[in-house]
Amino acid sequence: MTELVHVDVLVAGAGPAGASTAVFLGKQGIRTLMISRNRGTADTPRAHIVNQRSMEVLRDAGLEADCLAVASPAEHIANTFFLRGLAGEEMARQWAWGNNPARMGDVLTASPCSFVDFPQTKMEPILVAEATRLGVNVRYDTELLSFEHGDDGVTAKLVDRVSQQEYFVRAKYLIGADGANSRVVKQLGLPLAGKEGLGSAYNVLCEMDLSAYTAHRKGSLYLILQAGVAEWAGVVVFRMVHAWNKWLVSIYIPPTYSGPDATQEQIVSRIRQAIADPAAADLPIKVLNTSKWSINDIHAEKISDGRVHCMGDAVHRHPPAAALGSNTCVQDGFNLAWKLALVLKGKAHPRLLDSFNAERQPVAKQIVARANLSMWQANGLADYLGACLFSTQTEADVNGKLATREGQETLRQQLLDTRYNGEAHGVELSRNYRSDAVVEDGTPEPIPPQDPELYYQPSTRPGSALPHGWLVPRKPSPLVSTLDLAGKGKFHIFSSHGGEAWKQAAKNVSEKFNVDIGVTLVGTGLDFEDPYLDWSRVRGTEDDGCVLVRPDLVVGWRCPQLPVNPTKVLSQTMASILGWSTTD
Repeated sequence: MTELVHVDVLVAGAGPAGASTAVFLGKQGIRTLMISRNRGTADTPRAHIVNQRSMEVLRDAGLEADCLAVASPAEHIANTFFLRGLAGEEMARQWAWGNNPARMGDVLTASPCSFVDFPQTKMEPILVAEATRLGVNVRYDTELLSFEHGDDGVTAKLVDRVSQQEYFVRAKYLIGADGANSRVVKQLGLPLAGKEGLGSAYNVLCEMDLSAYTAHRKGSLYLILQAGVAEWAGVVVFRMVHAWNKWLVSIYIPPTYSGPDATQEQIVSRIRQAIADPAAADLPIKVLNTSKWSINDIHAEKISDGRVHCMGDAVHRHPPAAALGSNTCVQDGFNLAWKLALVLKGKAHPRLLDSFNAERQPVAKQIVARANLSMWQANGLADYLGACLFSTQTEADVNGKLATREGQETLRQQLLDTRYNGEAHGVELSRNYRSDAVVEDGTPEPIPPQDPELYYQPSTRPGSALPHGWLVPRKPSPLVSTLDLAGKGKFHIFSSHGGEAWKQAAKNVSEKFNVDIGVTLVGTGLDFEDPYLDWSRVRGTEDDGCVLVRPDLVVGWRCPQLPVNPTKVLSQTMASILGWSTTD
């Protein structure tokens, strides 16, 4: 066995969590080795909806255009349908992923980015290619066998699955992004809360031309609810992968079923039954992959241990409802990478890394709860409409129930409850970080005027995500988002008239800590104009105050007005965020 040259960071796992982390570490010049036990990038689409917050992360990485070039646009995923067959009667439909006309203003003002359908099979190659371009060493067919960690680093034992050669890697930090069966989490013994095995389903990736059935029903999800169907297949969900000839079909197994696994012949027969068109009896269906998966409700109560940090499905495991999985994975990496980079370069104290657990573990807990609740709400609606997932109904039973006033009122309430599957804008965009990497300003947490899971309320209160606002340079040029001026691995200050002193303060403090702090003055005659008053409405300070934004586009601190000594105040703030104390 051979010990390799030391690396700064070893990333176990090359999915959305590991690969996005590797990209941001690569951008900071951190020596990174990313491994995956798989032979290559994802061979099935798995996660697919990318929300606005994750698109902002990809935009910050300079990858938004590459992603949009291969993703399906928002209008292709405008609806979720509840049908008695793909060619059959429509029982209900819902707007999804930013397409509700009543909510489009929320979507357009919240972010410079849009929702897209961007399957994992397309996301991973872009992330891995960029990581490689940035100097990250990427090795597939490589498995983490075990590791030891202490105060001075991590020693990992790996095996090349092709040659079966075992070797060691010495890293300063290990990132466990190795999925739902995480070896890193198991060896650390991180406490996991929740339950697993709450249900199961088949995923069937197949090629079949269903354009005839989607011409007037464009959407990402088609839930087929048929009473009295095969006892092993209660609900069939058609998920568009490529419009409109590549699909991931999920066949949900009723919890009461205890028989043998379905054969491929049975699965294909069930897909035809769900299409529900006799004319499609000979429709070519090419099955590319079939797998069976379990529904989990699990989150880690702690996601870091010393020099080992875990993220992604390793610490939050849940059904795909509400499309929070890979989005949270990407944002985990965005949160951790800048902190690791500053610590490794000696620009921040290692205690800064404690904020990763403090900030992202509550997010893991939140999204697991939301995804499972969304799934049960959708299951309840599906069963009410005759899906036979939990109860046995005939089509006549369902028709009779829906013909009553009470039945229609119940249906309306069920539809309202399931809005969270495609419209949980608040869950997707809101952040409320509380950690030592956030300097609070003493203001109370605002009371949300509307359901905080459905509606996003932009704010510059420390710990919030930087609000988007369109700005324009003084000379004629395209609009620029506040998010485009901040981020990019650096800190950034926004101020306005009377706040010119923040520029000198930022220069002084940047030199003191050797950390880049940019400054933008927003207002008439300043660096950027605020043409729509987007920024002035949300900045939460006086003109001469400031909002300090961390490299991950999160507000780290805000100052209501210019202090007597801005350099001193900013220096104290940065020392706190970076984890330095007066004794360091």
